Amino acid sequence: MKKTKRSAKSKISVMENIPSEKYLTFFIDQQLYTLPTSHVVEIIRLQPITLMPNLPDYVKGVINLRGKIVPLIDMRLKFSKEPIEYNNLTSTIIVENGDMTAGLIVDSVNDVRDIAKSQIFDAPKYKKSVGDRYVGAIASLEKESAMVLDITRVLSERSADSAQGKQDSGQMLKTAAE
Repeated sequence: MKKTKRSAKSKISVMENIPSEKYLTFFIDQQLYTLPTSHVVEIIRLQPITLMPNLPDYVKGVINLRGKIVPLIDMRLKFSKEPIEYNNLTSTIIVENGDMTAGLIVDSVNDVRDIAKSQIFDAPKYKKSVGDRYVGAIASLEKESAMVLDITRVLSERSADSAQGKQDSGQMLKTAAE
């Protein structure tokens, strides 16, 4: 009986020594993406959106989330993908990065996974497509890979289609939230 307890204890301590973090996985245009749950505040269903003038197309407007005004970014449009009609799987991931809070509209949320640091690899730098500049790394999962979003870039950089304006996306999101 003592051996069983020790072996169980050893397994637990070995598992605890593997550096990993929880990541939320979700789909945008049938591609799996992920981001650390440390940036995720909550996941909500799509709510009525208040439209705001003079924002890039990918900023759909704002919502009132328990008294806080939160701008919404349609990630399909941010990545220059074809827009689709929102449905019952469409979700909004409320994220925070520093003092910035925003909602990311995604096609569907998948699950939360433990991803070890050894499963995360640098993203290839050979492509310059719109979505690729927002991908900081690639997570190798059991049977698939997920693009790890660089949330700082997602919230602060404008997409290529909207780059004519003088303000950056981060400033526009802050203005929308005020």
